[in-house]
Amino acid sequence: MSLNNSASIIASMNVHILLLSMLLLGCCGLWNMRSACEHAANQELRDRCFSVLALNDDDTELCKQVQNLTARDYCIMKIAIADANESKCANISADLKCNQVVQGVQNNISLVCGWIKDNETAELCRLRVG
Repeated sequence: MSLNNSASIIASMNVHILLLSMLLLGCCGLWNMRSACEHAANQELRDRCFSVLALNDDDTELCKQVQNLTARDYCIMKIAIADANESKCANISADLKCNQVVQGVQNNISLVCGWIKDNETAELCRLRVG
């Protein structure tokens, strides 16, 4: 295993631990999820946290809190895929073929999931179609 893969796995585990901790605290009423995202350790964690929160709350407005533009677009695209709703693609700035992907999801065409470069979004697409 290369050093880059190890670092990536550790970063991913840290995000999962952070999100699980926030969920547990949120369930206990000890911590507001939005506040937890705002106080994340760094910008990448904040972006991922808001993206997860937006998908969980089915709220594309929360995607606006994601600073990285590409991550913001994928945040919106995930919600559009989860809802199979093309209108949610309206606020995407990049050409990610969001409308075409959502149309494919609506028609259970898994081929469209291969067009998505973001692994998490592509996996959500495959789960939605499959």
